[in-house]
Amino acid sequence: MADEAKDVAEKAKKTKKLAKTIEGTVLTISEAITGSVMKFDFAVLPQGIKDNLGPYGLSQKLGDAAAGREGQDAVDSIKKVWEGLSKGDWSTRAPAAEKITKKSILDKYEAMPEGKEKAVAKGLLQKLGLIPEDKK
Repeated sequence: MADEAKDVAEKAKKTKKLAKTIEGTVLTISEAITGSVMKFDFAVLPQGIKDNLGPYGLSQKLGDAAAGREGQDAVDSIKKVWEGLSKGDWSTRAPAAEKITKKSILDKYEAMPEGKEKAVAKGLLQKLGLIPEDKK
């Protein structure tokens, strides 16, 4: 019973609250809980609003390019996306930042050969609370 509740909770976490698609000038937003589907046509907006949305959208697009990055990596990523947009390529993206998960760290630890380095790594992982400390 507890496992079923856990499965339901995990599925709920993975379900996107909003799904968005764009076809032409129409943005469709689907809301997961109510099942509502809403359509918004950019073309019917007043010109002043369209003019404001352009720089706002550019800010979002370039800001997204720097997500999860900092320093020169963020600068390079923003410039790469800008260059793509300037050439008419909407889909230009900087390579995704490497994802580091607890599982990937533990997998690398488990793959290490036994020895001094693995012992040092074990101590660090224990101090970080990623693996349980040895019982004495």
